[in-house]
Amino acid sequence: MEDTNEINNLLDSFTKISITEEKNIENNKQLIINKFMKNVKGKPILIENTKHDGNEGHWLESQMEIIHNSNNEPDILGYEMKKYSQKISFGDFSASEYLFSKNKKNIENINNWEKNKNNITRNNYIKYFGSPNPLKNNRYSWSGNCVPRYEIWNYCGQMLKFNDNLDLCVYYSYEKDTREDKSSYPIFIQDNIIIAIWTKDKLKQHINNKFNKNGFFLCKKINNTYEKICFGKPFDFNYFVNNIKNKNIIFDSGMYQGNSRNYSHFRSYNNNFWNNLIIEEY
Repeated sequence: MEDTNEINNLLDSFTKISITEEKNIENNKQLIINKFMKNVKGKPILIENTKHDGNEGHWLESQMEIIHNSNNEPDILGYEMKKYSQKISFGDFSASEYLFSKNKKNIENINNWEKNKNNITRNNYIKYFGSPNPLKNNRYSWSGNCVPRYEIWNYCGQMLKFNDNLDLCVYYSYEKDTREDKSSYPIFIQDNIIIAIWTKDKLKQHINNKFNKNGFFLCKKINNTYEKICFGKPFDFNYFVNNIKNKNIIFDSGMYQGNSRNYSHFRSYNNNFWNNLIIEEY
């Protein structure tokens, strides 16, 4: 009898905790909706540089009383905020290791290299695996068509793929690289190698911390003002992996010479990912 009472008490406790959590989530959601309605909906978007998309994002963060930061956690009350656009970023997730990294033990192990033997500079990495932009005085960048896609070799001999451990790797094949200026590459690059890797633990932490709490919300514009706020379901690392494999999520690198940021973004189009998770709109 005592055991039965203990079990019933435990069940009651769990039920109360669950109800309390649900109420907290609903209260937090309502606080976010109130902020949007008061500070964002229908308001003029006042920014100095309208050509820089990031400035509008900073304005939106300010209106929603979110302090701009790069913390690996949801933006506000367990929710990640996103500005609605044709293609939305999950975040700037630098790889665990690039070929130019000082510490690249995973790359060295997979490529079967001796420690600290095969090294290149970041500048040469961008030159070897990127392409020049004639409109920028032939400045090299690892962006655009040279950026690898999932399980598809591009003209630069690069491909994105998960290994058996669910580490996301950028593979390079010298043989599949169709560019004419590759003969000057170091001997150790003239092979089939890995040039960048996101370990499972790193990506899993990024996705689960940001998107698998309460979920996310999108702020939608109609013409020149934000008019709607949409809430989406939480998702985890496994969902992220499946959508990379299904090519719904792409790696969208913007790395270029002269800038120390790696700009290793992952993005997805609305119709391929975000819209499928929307459950409420206000």
